[in-house]
Amino acid sequence: MKKSLYLLIISIFFVSTVFAQHPQLENSSFEEWEQLNIGTGIFEPVEWSTIKSSDNSQVNTSAPVTVIKSTDAHSGDYSVKLITKSVFEIPVPGTVTNGRFHATFNPDEGYVFTDPDNDMWNTVVNAKPDSLTGWYKVKSVNGDKAKVKIVMHTDFVKVSETQDTTGFIGSGTLFLSGNDTTNWKKFSLPINYYTNDIPKYVLVIISSSYGVNAVVGSELWIDDLKLVYNNSGIAEENAKNMTLFAKNNSLNVFISGKNKDKFKLEIYDISGKKQLTGFGYLNEKNSFDYNLPKGIYIVSVKYGNNLLTKKIEL
Repeated sequence: MKKSLYLLIISIFFVSTVFAQHPQLENSSFEEWEQLNIGTGIFEPVEWSTIKSSDNSQVNTSAPVTVIKSTDAHSGDYSVKLITKSVFEIPVPGTVTNGRFHATFNPDEGYVFTDPDNDMWNTVVNAKPDSLTGWYKVKSVNGDKAKVKIVMHTDFVKVSETQDTTGFIGSGTLFLSGNDTTNWKKFSLPINYYTNDIPKYVLVIISSSYGVNAVVGSELWIDDLKLVYNNSGIAEENAKNMTLFAKNNSLNVFISGKNKDKFKLEIYDISGKKQLTGFGYLNEKNSFDYNLPKGIYIVSVKYGNNLLTKKIEL
């Protein structure tokens, strides 16, 4: 009996330690929803918020419903659906965040923020994830692109369309396909770190449109978000057409494609700090010289609407 109790305690400690090392976003599969008290039938995903639960009660009642509980899910029963609508002939992107909206009737003055003093409007991580992954579907109007943004930080921070990275420990932005995506597709968004500090909070903002260039009618479905850490690795199925080979402080890269489009390559160390940036072309042999300590690195390649990520030992 004592031995069994001892093993149980050890097991609980081990599981608790593992989860403590890998904190995740709350309700990241959007299975839990709650009804707001500003109108009948208006729901938001638990631990997430929309323009309907901003810090401005007048905006809350007059803003359109742009975030919907969808039964079209990648897994489970539900996903979140975002729709760009029009108010007074102004496009309003469907946007969801794990922080909170500061809303005014002037769109240029609005922003999303983390409130460290209220657990409803923040997500604590105390860790440095490599990237954010998730699954999406898109219905794009006139090439409009949905957007995913992640910010790692401490204390209060606000994010707007014109916000720079001041006050950020790390961040990343990804524009999803401007073409209709009828089947669920995985994305991987690397996080670029600017300091060696450990962030306390993670702020995620997901929108159905490209900011000020939003197009009414664009739609985005999001499901199964996940923070990826060093030990978990970045999903490499997105990079099957990318071949990497390192020798004598030179990284050789070959990426197959339909033409010879230009790509941007970035190398990050395991802390998420960018170590190298370069440019190359698809369907050609590309070589990038580096002078880095031996270790595991993350190679990120962007071209067109594509983002490829892969780990390599240099």
